[in-house]
Amino acid sequence: MLKFFLLFVLSLMPITATAESDMPIELQQFEGFSDILPLDEFGNERGTKRVARQQDVIPFIKSSIPETATYNLMNAEQIFCYNIAKRPKDYTGYTIDGMAVTGFCGELDTGAAATAYEALFTQSPNILTKVADCRIEPRVMLRFARGVDYTDVLLSSPCPSFTIFYAGRYKSFNIKQGVIDEIIKQLEAKNETFNSPTLLKQTVANGKAATLSEEELLAKKQKENAPIMNWKQKQETNTKEETTEQKKPTTGWGVKSWRQK
Repeated sequence: MLKFFLLFVLSLMPITATAESDMPIELQQFEGFSDILPLDEFGNERGTKRVARQQDVIPFIKSSIPETATYNLMNAEQIFCYNIAKRPKDYTGYTIDGMAVTGFCGELDTGAAATAYEALFTQSPNILTKVADCRIEPRVMLRFARGVDYTDVLLSSPCPSFTIFYAGRYKSFNIKQGVIDEIIKQLEAKNETFNSPTLLKQTVANGKAATLSEEELLAKKQKENAPIMNWKQKQETNTKEETTEQKKPTTGWGVKSWRQK
């Protein structure tokens, strides 16, 4: 009973690292590492500071992309994996962020999600600040989806880099060759034929609970979103009151009535 309870608790926790012994050495954790700080106001690199192992996105990456893009990476509800390649001329097949979709490598489970997230975004020693002298070669696209929003991450090799796409903008980061190759190797181990979900009319506009646990999960999320919804309702009420006030006819000293010509 205790075993099942612990598994249930762990399933509710945020993404955490998988056991180091189960991962290639390139993807194993560091005991401590230097955090790469954001560039200064002139675009120059700053020094580094020693920090403990962390789950947050390192400042060097966080300062380079929109806040909402970072939030999607840290709080993704699902992470989808697509095999991709450069879009050929006159290509009419399916695309993602301008890349040709060549296959589907699945939805990442907790272990695979933790490995990719931590290796790409939380370990400063994996990131190279010196620009690589090579052209990006797209291999895999990860879609970090939350609600109807998402942040896409393109993985490139043999040019070792990853590119974050969000809201029509993108930013590339150089990474150690061994790290990116191991991530791509693990993800490409599963390669299925891509079938369009919209063609099959399987895309839904709004979620609907099918079980009691799903109802409880949705109720929790609605409670978390209550402050912004209350703010929106208050804003709409104020707007209606202002509109009503503007429609009142104005008469009096120095003011011409709307009935007068």
